[in-house]
Amino acid sequence: MAAMNYKIPGLLSISIMVIALAIAGYQLFMSSALIGILYVLLLPVVFLNLLYFYCRKCPHIPDNSCRHVIFGPIVKKLFRLEKPSHYKLSEIFLALFPFVLYILIFQYWLFQNTYLLISFWILLLTSAIIIRFGVCTKCKNTHCPGCPNAE
Repeated sequence: MAAMNYKIPGLLSISIMVIALAIAGYQLFMSSALIGILYVLLLPVVFLNLLYFYCRKCPHIPDNSCRHVIFGPIVKKLFRLEKPSHYKLSEIFLALFPFVLYILIFQYWLFQNTYLLISFWILLLTSAIIIRFGVCTKCKNTHCPGCPNAE
């Protein structure tokens, strides 16, 4: 069971984030099928970008101990891994900016349904809190700028 404990926060945070993104997707499709399709098509691009610029340097990927569980095998399969090292400002920007932009652009349509907007943000923030306090605290990626275990 101890080996599974590190996986629970990672899987839970991803599951909650997927629910938040599904809520946003639902509202976007209800507003416009075209916007909904665009949202769905951009999602894998945004996540693969995040994995490419951030996860390739994570020391958990080579030893199959990814704290987000499913991201590790995806990164190993699709990308050439890099030696764990400090992240350059450009890598952080290229990893996070498209994701933040993706989330913010579609807020216009989420604002049309207050309940879904609030649900989306509660779930997204819950996911972020689980990542910060459930995933990061057990992570050995001391090069991560947000790492509580940083060197």
